[in-house]
Amino acid sequence: MDSLVLHNGTIVTVDGDNRIIKNGTVRVGSDGQITAVEPSSADTTPADADRVIDVDGQIVIPGLIDAHRHTDFTLVQGLFSELQGGELLKEAIALYHRAEADLDDAFFEAAWRLASLRQLSHGVTTVNAMDFTPELGAETLGEAGLRGVIGPELADLIKPAGPETQLAEAREFIEKYHGTYDGRIAASIAPGGEAGCSRDLWEGIAELRTEYPDLQLHTHIYDSPEADTMAAGSGADDTLALLEAHGLLNDRTLLTHVLHAGREEARRIAESGAHVLHCPTIYSYFRAGEQAWFPLPALQEHGVNVAIGLDDPFWFDSWDLLQEAKHARLLANYEYGAQQWTSYELLKTVTINGARALGLADEVGSLEVGKRADLVVLDPKPARHLPFSNLPSVVMNTLTGGDVATVIVDGEVLMHEGTVDSMDPESAITAAEDARDRLQDTTGWATSLAGSSPPETSIARRIAARPTLRVLKQYGQGFLSEHLP
Repeated sequence: MDSLVLHNGTIVTVDGDNRIIKNGTVRVGSDGQITAVEPSSADTTPADADRVIDVDGQIVIPGLIDAHRHTDFTLVQGLFSELQGGELLKEAIALYHRAEADLDDAFFEAAWRLASLRQLSHGVTTVNAMDFTPELGAETLGEAGLRGVIGPELADLIKPAGPETQLAEAREFIEKYHGTYDGRIAASIAPGGEAGCSRDLWEGIAELRTEYPDLQLHTHIYDSPEADTMAAGSGADDTLALLEAHGLLNDRTLLTHVLHAGREEARRIAESGAHVLHCPTIYSYFRAGEQAWFPLPALQEHGVNVAIGLDDPFWFDSWDLLQEAKHARLLANYEYGAQQWTSYELLKTVTINGARALGLADEVGSLEVGKRADLVVLDPKPARHLPFSNLPSVVMNTLTGGDVATVIVDGEVLMHEGTVDSMDPESAITAAEDARDRLQDTTGWATSLAGSSPPETSIARRIAARPTLRVLKQYGQGFLSEHLP
């Protein structure tokens, strides 16, 4: 007997045939796998299941996959919203550098709990995160019933700790958490990128990848015009060459941002089989002048798999992945012309494409028999959304995370009709409010309902000397390498 049946809804499968079933049923076995996705009829009466959810008038889609997320600093949401790009970057780095001294585990635990609640309530069932407190993330996501791929962010040009310490911590995390919570939590290797890692750290990351070849490698590349200069500081001709030299560029590699890349880089990425993670809104916040934009046409031309993520609350204060995908479409259309994505293609960027990037396409990302039952039920309010045709367009252009009614992961109902069952929302919110109230005392940030302002203490006194000197050294070496014969 099936343990769960969703009956008489409109099913958007995102399968290989892009099927949409107007009056459909999804059946889930006791092991959390989908056993049927089929039209509803008298022959598929749901009376023989442990639990039946009537989704008449609602839309069932695969669980959403946030392909790139930083979560540690969820509680700083809103602090940085009014800052200019350069000032924002300096203040974010200063907060990173002071985190160990100024912020305690209670702050980060509250951040992860609030993040899990927000992701769940917005229909995100899988999170791909790189963070400085991954242990808290693995446990919080796992306890909330969500699926996560998490890596300790390795970045000795940002974090005060040196390469050996960071690599040892990464090994410890992998050994302890990979495959936990019934396989819902996986570890990744997560270098910060060409601007975050020294040559010594890249060499250690290459060794780590050799030790754990089945893990995804999740990094940032080409997120600034200085990307190739920083790569040159590590002895490479450019950023992709840096990854290639260390054996880090293949079909288990996830490349985030790729903002300052062109057609040739797109070709090389495609040949490697690597995936690209796009976070459009953060860069539209502080794009300046003729700054390059995400090279979507070139990536599509070469067949690169593109998934979408929300990134972090320093740059962007939303948790709505459906709206982020809509932003991606509008920004691409503005830059390159209309119809860069069809609505169904756009839906894939937050479902099956993310699953492919994470190596989970055989398990999640679409509603098909044999896959894990990760799915979301959307409730289109008649006054706002009905009547409609072209359902993928409605999902991606009109609906938002606020229309999520029910969330299921691994066949377990985590939220039903807006009520979260897998965690205590009130305690998560209370802990977050308490931790945020302490933020001004511990960091010097002045916060109010009217806005926020950085500490009065000089930025030079709040940025750690050791990683700052490492950055300057690497950039200087790269600059000389590029400009001297």
